[in-house]
Amino acid sequence: MWIRTLLITVAACIPVYFGAGASLLRFGLEPLVLQHFDSSAQPNAPQFLRISGDDGNAMLVRRYGAARVGCVVFFPGQHGIIPVYEQNLFPAFSAQGIGVLAVAYPGQNGAPGKPHLPEIMELATRVIAYAKATCPHHRVVVYGRSLGSMVAAYAAGKSHPTGLILESTAPSFSSAIRLRLNARWYLAPLARLPVSKLVAHDYSLAEALSSTHDMPAVIFQGTADSETPLSALRAAGVLGNLRLVVVPGGVHSTTDLLARDRIVQTTLAMFQTEHT
Repeated sequence: MWIRTLLITVAACIPVYFGAGASLLRFGLEPLVLQHFDSSAQPNAPQFLRISGDDGNAMLVRRYGAARVGCVVFFPGQHGIIPVYEQNLFPAFSAQGIGVLAVAYPGQNGAPGKPHLPEIMELATRVIAYAKATCPHHRVVVYGRSLGSMVAAYAAGKSHPTGLILESTAPSFSSAIRLRLNARWYLAPLARLPVSKLVAHDYSLAEALSSTHDMPAVIFQGTADSETPLSALRAAGVLGNLRLVVVPGGVHSTTDLLARDRIVQTTLAMFQTEHT
């Protein structure tokens, strides 16, 4: 008798489980994708620029180094501007005369408001427009890491900067979500849902860069990255005008460190190509 009761209970819970998962994907995803962080945990550089939306949400920009050659606009992943960027990546750019304009999303690193992806895309485009108007020779390379790579790709697609560098990226929003679901046994069944149809908008590199065939664009992807695996990027067939640089041994948190010098040299080459 108890086995029959258990089976009935499980059968009744399955629709609830999948229904709750589908509802979360459709209506509650953004707070999970871009989490709010304590404003007391601030990056080292002070606020340099504030780009505000109509609803009070704002994107903050911090400047690192003096821009003598050009600028990099940096869009971080879901954890915001973390110390490792300030200690390693940003100084490497600064040493070559490249100023870094690092973005903080609403609700992170002191930026007011709550994350809303369509608004973030619009604010990001305005940050790049400011950089193009103020940086030396209007040279601006947009750099996006992890989740920030999708923000960078869409903003670059609208603003057409000097070049685009993506690092540790997924080919689409739904692809990244499905991989995250599969990584946890209790969420893995939800990966069978039609994620691309449930999310409000399935952002993708193919869509973002459909009109940027003349813009230099490079992806740096680690071979050991389980969060945004190289295989998913290749399987999606979205490379098109993107040049892929494979980083041996790079996991999701180390690819930028392992490829740091090559990333800087790629940025310099983009500046020089435009100049010539």
